[in-house]
Amino acid sequence: MKKWAGIILVSVLSLVNNSLSNLMAQGTQNSSAKSSAASIYYSAENLRSDTFNVLKYTINLEIGNTSNQTILGNTSIRFTPKLNNRTFIRFDLLKLIVDSVKENNALLSYNYNDTILKINFSSPKNVIDTSIITVYYKGTPQMDATGWGGFYYNNTQSAEYAFNLGVGFGAKPHNYGRIWYPCFDNFVERSKYEFNITSDTLRRAHCNGQLISDVINSTKRTRKWVMNEEIPTYLVCVALANYTQVNWTVNTLNGVKPISLVAVAADTNAMKAGFVNLKNCIAGFENYFGPFMWNKVGYSLVPFNGGAMEHATNIAYPRNAIGNLANEYLYAHELSHHWWGDLITCETQEDMWINEGMATFSSYMFKEWQYGKTAYLNDVKTEHDNLLHFLHLNEGGFRAVSGVPHNLTYGDHVYKKGADVAHTLRGYMGDSAFFTGAKYLMQQKAYNSINSNEFRDLLQTSSGQNLHDFFNDWIFSGGWSHFSIDSVKYIPLTPSNYQAIVSIKQKTFGAPNLHNNVPLELSFFKNDWSRVVRKVVMSGASMTFTVSLPYASDYCALNYDSKISDATSHESKVIKTVSNATFNLGKLFVKVQNAGADSSILRVIHNYVQPDDFKYNPFQHKLSDQHYWKLEGMLANGFEAKIRFNYDGTKTTTGNFTYLDTLLTAFNGDSIQVFYRESAAHDWVMVQPSLRFVSGTKSGFIELDTLKLGEYTFGNIGDTSSVGWKENAIQKIELKVYPNPAKQKCKIEFKENLNEDYDLFVYSVEGKKLKQFIVNQRISEIAFNDLASGNYILNLERKGTLIHSQKLIIE
Repeated sequence: MKKWAGIILVSVLSLVNNSLSNLMAQGTQNSSAKSSAASIYYSAENLRSDTFNVLKYTINLEIGNTSNQTILGNTSIRFTPKLNNRTFIRFDLLKLIVDSVKENNALLSYNYNDTILKINFSSPKNVIDTSIITVYYKGTPQMDATGWGGFYYNNTQSAEYAFNLGVGFGAKPHNYGRIWYPCFDNFVERSKYEFNITSDTLRRAHCNGQLISDVINSTKRTRKWVMNEEIPTYLVCVALANYTQVNWTVNTLNGVKPISLVAVAADTNAMKAGFVNLKNCIAGFENYFGPFMWNKVGYSLVPFNGGAMEHATNIAYPRNAIGNLANEYLYAHELSHHWWGDLITCETQEDMWINEGMATFSSYMFKEWQYGKTAYLNDVKTEHDNLLHFLHLNEGGFRAVSGVPHNLTYGDHVYKKGADVAHTLRGYMGDSAFFTGAKYLMQQKAYNSINSNEFRDLLQTSSGQNLHDFFNDWIFSGGWSHFSIDSVKYIPLTPSNYQAIVSIKQKTFGAPNLHNNVPLELSFFKNDWSRVVRKVVMSGASMTFTVSLPYASDYCALNYDSKISDATSHESKVIKTVSNATFNLGKLFVKVQNAGADSSILRVIHNYVQPDDFKYNPFQHKLSDQHYWKLEGMLANGFEAKIRFNYDGTKTTTGNFTYLDTLLTAFNGDSIQVFYRESAAHDWVMVQPSLRFVSGTKSGFIELDTLKLGEYTFGNIGDTSSVGWKENAIQKIELKVYPNPAKQKCKIEFKENLNEDYDLFVYSVEGKKLKQFIVNQRISEIAFNDLASGNYILNLERKGTLIHSQKLIIE
């Protein structure tokens, strides 16, 4: 399913009360959870499926309209025990009225509490028995308390609709078959279905599977549908309205299949217009994931504005998403569930990422298939930046995609980060192994449930790759790793053979530990912009790699093709003319004043981790602990540009800059400064801005006159005017500096005679070295008549080691 924009997930009280533990009593004796050897998460709802096997549901219902919002009829359930001597069976049925229960026309006793229907057998049943029990019931089927899920009646544009959505976002469990028929409402029980849906003659029911008959008898119409593929309860559906059916066909790997586009007559043209690329979408998914295994491709329009639902072969699709190509990703997402979420399904709600994360990833793959790799990467990278920025704030921290709590089953960790880690898994494995593995998963687990461990193990079997580290780090743990180049050194061996020695550093952003065995790509660019790619495997906090190159490289880039979604958001631009360049993902604005003699490549990396600290910080300046930038690439001779950095300490999870500088702007934005370093080998220095604009108490921007390649971050200046300045005596040595404050010169007086040379440096408060003196006498005089009035720092060093540091005031 897919949540529509604007839908807010809320946590509601469970619809299943404390009787749930009693409900499963029939499955707790001498049985274990289905697929217990591979199960990860406990699911009480699944236990019954180890005691009984439901073979088929036959749903015979008359469905009313908005004036009479009721259903009336019966459901026959064909089942067989998996254990001997069973004396009762329990079904989920929510807030309907049960009239009677029969087996072979004989009445059976039962107990019903609006949630659980317990049916007592007339005699014990054993594993050799196959039985059919029919439950007669009526009432008004429920909607979920969140507004997403359940049964809907709606009168829109003179069309009477009745339809269901098979999950409830707030329901516990989320499966929502129980709102309209008695069932084992869990993720692992799969059954065949027959539907006999009766209504007035104007409306036509569309259900899963194949239409067998359409019979009008006086004022009633009954349509029979049969679903021979076994599906779980949440994929079972009915959509009823005065529908018209548009019939297409598509050539699939399993032959010609019908496409059924169902809508009221007034909507059919708009529906066809919005689905023009559907056939190509089917072809793309078959190419990536294997054959389409169902009897038809079906979409039924319903007046629901909160998203869509992947009912097998009859997707419930919102009326407001048709008419143009803007919402293609939505029908692609729902179609892909016929591989991820219909053909194979998550074993428990905790592994919903297998359904929804893979379906969201598949919608990206449709973009790649239909519009190219750039369109795919635009979607992936844009969403990745949004996740890094806001996901942990919106959903209560850094969470693993597997094992999410009930109230976040349909949240962004599942849908969006699930897709993000799927993209990274693709990068880990490589396209050939990844998509071959996806096809293998479909073959091995077709029409079955699967959990994350099984997902991993089957991909390992298919590819021969060890994926334990990936699943431990990316699936079973939250947060992200972060990778950056610390240094690059080139060694010429021959004119066509060079060595590059590359040091890489790893940090974490919300992850509990550093990641292991991460495949990374290093791109080495030549001055003509051609490049070669070398792969390395990274573990731990830092590693150094030596690789061979056919030429001397002018620029080395890490993860240039975004195959790994780490804690960075980055983009590259080719700059040819004087222009303004907005790096939305890099969160930077560049004003090009001179494009130079040729074109330039500028890559901006926005890092969602704190920068390295100062090497030396006598004034105790404070750097951001939330983010920093790295500007890299190849700039043409004569290239000149200004750069603008926005800061915003407001705590709102919308906007491109919010929530990034909340600590530096704890009081206001006045003390925000920009610090720069050329590389990790250099120390940070404060850069004087050419323009500062304050747009709010905690927001504004700082503009620098000169763009240089290197790293930038925000920071706060230390208190350089404090009366209680503390001298920093790194090594014990006694000296006096006087007069202080001084005017044009001062004296340095040591307590004892010196027997070697010392270096005395004068620094600005921004950390810029201004003067150097050699002192070797007990009393030395130094002059600084060319320095402006203000605060400075004096550092005394011996053979590169800091001996003494103190403040100097020049009047």
